[in-house]
Amino acid sequence: MKRIILPVGMLLMGIALVGGAAQTLIGSLASLDEQIGTHGSAAAAVLGVGLIVAAVNPSAHLGWVRAGILYGLVVLVFEVGSWLVFRKTFHLGPVIFGLAFSLLLIATYPEREKLLPAAAEMGPKKTGVTPPTPSVINTPPVDETESEPEA
Repeated sequence: MKRIILPVGMLLMGIALVGGAAQTLIGSLASLDEQIGTHGSAAAAVLGVGLIVAAVNPSAHLGWVRAGILYGLVVLVFEVGSWLVFRKTFHLGPVIFGLAFSLLLIATYPEREKLLPAAAEMGPKKTGVTPPTPSVINTPPVDETESEPEA
């Protein structure tokens, strides 16, 4: 079931984002971006197209899935920031849309552990040099002048 819900969710989210972006360009879609819960912009169009294309095989497009999840968090911060800083109207639609689809992508992604980058992916590149083990470091130097007793 998750194999069906994940791509359908990505496809619907992508279509809605592209529709919201088209509203800003066309202007005749009766405030579509705030009615369905997206913010029309070129970035949303790119995200929407990426999600539509990635919906064919979500597991092969982990970056687009991560971007779709991130959208929900960013739109929440955007709405709260706009309301607090600029005293603009808080639009609940984009927040519900973004967080709902973010949660849908997280809940239905088949390999959820891959959604967060591993510490190795985020850290510095490995050089191939392994540090010495503690037993080598703490071993006293060998005096090579001593010879073994003869039998």
